[in-house]
Amino acid sequence: MRRTILFAASMMVFTFASGEGLTLADVKATSAVQLSADDLKQLLPGAKVVNQIPSGSTRRWQNSPGGDLAASSDGRGNATARVFSGSGTWSVDAKGAYCVRIQWPMQTEEWCRYIFKAGDKYYTFLTLDDSARAWEFEISK
Repeated sequence: MRRTILFAASMMVFTFASGEGLTLADVKATSAVQLSADDLKQLLPGAKVVNQIPSGSTRRWQNSPGGDLAASSDGRGNATARVFSGSGTWSVDAKGAYCVRIQWPMQTEEWCRYIFKAGDKYYTFLTLDDSARAWEFEISK
């Protein structure tokens, strides 16, 4: 019985660390804290952001203090697998969400996400519904 509990706990930690299949409820269960608009206004200007999309592509961008950003993608998971770049804007909306708009060569990406911090990890969510899918972002200065 004890081994089963330890195995289950270790699998939960692995799943959480990989960011796969997590929901807002899962992240909240770790005592994660939602960052307020004021927190985001301190964290995001000048920040470097990295995230990986389901296709496997890693995207990186840096937020300028003035609200612009420069982005790149390694292109993994797309048909051409080539590196490409884009430019755009970022902001913090009135609801305390981090909003990004990136003009990539073939499309425009636009979203707003709420950010939670759990330990040294950042998780973002399109909504504050407990079933919302978690997206792990690396955010650093």
